[in-house]
Amino acid sequence: MLNFIESSGALPAGQLTDTNVGLSFHNVQRKRLEKYGKQYIATDHQPVKNLLSEGQADTGSSAVKKSRRGFQDTRRLLVISQWYRYSLDTAARDKIRRVLLDWTRLNIPDGNPINETHFEGFLKAIRLHRDLFSASENATLNAWLTKVRNAAESFVFPGRATRFGNWYTHHLKKLLLCYHAQEDTAAFNALLPTIDAHALVNFPYGNPAVIVPPVGVPFNQSIHDVPRAATHPGESIDYIRRDSLHYHVYNVEPWLEIAILTDNRYETLMDSAWAFLKDKLFASTKHYEFAASTDPFDAERWSTSRPEYLAPNAMFIPGHASRVILAYSHFKRLLNPAYQPESRMITIASRSERLTTDWYYWFRLFLGYA
Repeated sequence: MLNFIESSGALPAGQLTDTNVGLSFHNVQRKRLEKYGKQYIATDHQPVKNLLSEGQADTGSSAVKKSRRGFQDTRRLLVISQWYRYSLDTAARDKIRRVLLDWTRLNIPDGNPINETHFEGFLKAIRLHRDLFSASENATLNAWLTKVRNAAESFVFPGRATRFGNWYTHHLKKLLLCYHAQEDTAAFNALLPTIDAHALVNFPYGNPAVIVPPVGVPFNQSIHDVPRAATHPGESIDYIRRDSLHYHVYNVEPWLEIAILTDNRYETLMDSAWAFLKDKLFASTKHYEFAASTDPFDAERWSTSRPEYLAPNAMFIPGHASRVILAYSHFKRLLNPAYQPESRMITIASRSERLTTDWYYWFRLFLGYA
């Protein structure tokens, strides 16, 4: 196993050499952080008034394209934030201020967790950088946080499938991050029993309360929770219903952010979900994504704009698990600083074409910048 974690402290940015020759692994990553931090500072941000999920069946609409461009701001903001915390670069400071103020002045939250899961970057950045804003500016941020909270708390889920699946996981993640940004400890702690209850149905292995159709009875989404019983403690309800590792990963991503915020409360659950992911990634038998999905939305996607993972015989692209790989490794290191990430999994993440949008997760793991 490669030793990815070094004990040496950070060097000031000005002391780094002009090339990567002879630099340690960590200092190469610091050079990367500088590169992408400065690149994102120079990139125009694009606040959006009303966001629309990039999970829409038709991703070619102008509204989805506009939202997708806006979603890039939250990912870039987190890298700029990491660069600022390392370098105290005034350009990074000014960019953080502009992005947060422009977004919170324009955006109107609707409470839909799938439209707003990307709020994660804004919520984290507000929590980290309160000291960069005046009292009146913090009032603007607080007003937006209250809108996010009120919209989320009053959001009505359209059906039992979304209530038990990844929509609700993203909903709980967003609420927990919002309470954290507001420093509302009472609301934060009061939400934990709800998250505990969600875990029992979201990972339904051995839970008799999760309704499975009897043998010979067709699955009915309005009555039954899943078309079959879970066969692994880390198998998510999304995987069972959608027959897709894509949705297992999409569900585990917010769970890991919840786990990071709550210390070791969900360590066993995350270990099980991680084991299930690895079993599927390295299985000797092929699994074709969505082949047995019971969700009509997946059938709709076949005829619209998602051929990259819905074409006949499509398989899950391992690199699409990069955020889970990096977030799980970071979570385990928080609990045990001696924990070493698994080489083969880090290799998958490092070679992913999605790493360009996942730099925040990479730098958080290897450089420790929140």
